[in-house]
Parts: sequence; structure tokens; C-alpha cells
Amino acid sequence: MLRWICGLAVLGMVSCGGRQEGLEVKAFRLRSAEEVKEENPVVRGERLKRLHGAVSMADRRERLGDYYTVHWDGPAGTEGQEVRIVFDYRQAATGAKILSMTEERPGTATGTVEFTVTGPAYQKGGRVLAWRIRLYRGGELVDTKRSYLWN
Repeated sequence: MLRWICGLAVLGMVSCGGRQEGLEVKAFRLRSAEEVKEENPVVRGERLKRLHGAVSMADRRERLGDYYTVHWDGPAGTEGQEVRIVFDYRQAATGAKILSMTEERPGTATGTVEFTVTGPAYQKGGRVLAWRIRLYRGGELVDTKRSYLWN
């Protein structure tokens, strides 16, 4: 009896470890151009990646803002269809106004795109308060991810 229970538990873990289809969103906010002493190594690496090549303090200030890396996968059978990813967001200074960015890619099974709210858009509009990302394949909505504050 114990063997059956252990076997089912292992089977359950293996079935959950498969490839996940849909959208995966990673958000990063670069708040300061100054070096922070007590910083998590992962956050420090991401900050250095975003500031790479920015020599002057003005260059560094232009890079402050919000970065959203979107990875999509699947669904199966739609690899040849064109991909469109729409990033809708609200900023602190724009109130309820919804701003959008769109990226279109040729049909691929997986891919990655990055949306950035930096430079003048970040300096005038402020930080991103809420966001929604939609994945379309061949003009049909496939998946949506949103922040907690998006309604």
C-alpha cells in the first residue's frame, strides 16, 4: 500500500514539472542611479545590467524606470501564427489614463520581448502603478497577465 502511495506522489510531481505554456512576466524597477552598498547580489546584477554603458550621471538618470521582460510559450499547434504582445499600464502622474505599447513578432513557438518605461516617459509620468500584458496569436487572445492593482 505504501508503494502505491509513494508511486502516485512521484507521478504527481513529475506531471507538474512539465513545460508551462502561456506568459511569464518579470518586472524590475530601477529607482536609483547611485550605488547601493547593502544590496542583494541578484538585484545588484540586474541594476548593473540596466546601467551598462551609462557613463555620466545624466545617462544613468535616463535609465531609471520600470522594465518588464515577457516570455511566451505556446500554445501547441500555433507556432506559425504571428505573435502580438500588448502592454497596457497606468502611471502615477497620469491617473486613470491607460497607456499602451505593442510588439509584433513572426510566428515562433517561444520568445521574449522587453517593455521599458524609462527616460522622459518615466520622469514625467512617474512609476508604473498597474499593468496588464496580453498575448495574441493570429489575432486571437491566448493569455493575459496583470498586476494586482489592475482592474
